Amino acid sequence: MPTAPTQGSPPMSMLTPYYGLLDRCEPFLIAGSDIAPLLDREPLGVRIPDRNVFHPQQRKNADFLTMLRLVDQLTFGPFGMQMPSWVFYDCAVMPGAVFGLGIRADRLEDWAREAMQVPATYDGLVPVSQFIAIPMLAGFAGGAPTPRSWLLYTLESLNLVSPGIAPAGALRATMALGLRVFPIDELHGTTQWRSPRLVPYSDLGPLELVTAYTPAHSLPRTLSFRLRMADASIERLLAAEPLSAPHANLVLEVDDVAALKAVQRDIEAGCRIHVAGHPVVRGSSVRVPLFRQPPDAAPAD
Repeated sequence: MPTAPTQGSPPMSMLTPYYGLLDRCEPFLIAGSDIAPLLDREPLGVRIPDRNVFHPQQRKNADFLTMLRLVDQLTFGPFGMQMPSWVFYDCAVMPGAVFGLGIRADRLEDWAREAMQVPATYDGLVPVSQFIAIPMLAGFAGGAPTPRSWLLYTLESLNLVSPGIAPAGALRATMALGLRVFPIDELHGTTQWRSPRLVPYSDLGPLELVTAYTPAHSLPRTLSFRLRMADASIERLLAAEPLSAPHANLVLEVDDVAALKAVQRDIEAGCRIHVAGHPVVRGSSVRVPLFRQPPDAAPAD
């Protein structure tokens, strides 16, 4: 079982609502020899035990890695964006690392074992969430020996497609702990405008849009964002508290491609645009509040 944070420490109060989850789930880490020393093995006081640290290039970890790819297939398969095995290896675990939560096979219900295709003889950890991060070249600016800018390559929880397979809160807990595993000063990421992940992302802090419409992506209605961790709040993320951001001065209808392209034109013209709150769903309409600063405006407080 993971070690609970020390009594009285700041992470204690943040993680108290998640103790039921941490009692059932165990943190894991997949990292090669070069990147493992850069990572925090005790994020927010939750220790990743040695037995849950997997090297991606050792054959003994094949069953676990196969199940982890199934997590990706189940969550992103309906969008046609599941990672082939070679992409997982070449683009995720070779340059980056994977953090996540898992449940021991003997603690899973029969239906969950079947859904995860757990081998009958397997009695190890079964992954139910994952957070993949990859260092970015910009993170080495100034000759920094440790990358400070990271791409959140993917964030997944099986609860997104099979509610109940993991305890509630698995996605937020995985994100909060993962953000402490990696030495991130500036977080970069992508998600779709109608993805449920946009809610916890926006709770973390003011996401500055890099793209609002992304033709290079297989789903052009994808946004790219960046966020300085100095402006982020892990505590707000865990408490599911909506972002306290500058008052929105623009509301984006996310299914209106012309509106997405208009926001993209503003970004390319030098405007700074931030997500200023949760998506608002009314019937078939999904709207996201934005805060738009013209190119010559002073940064908002």
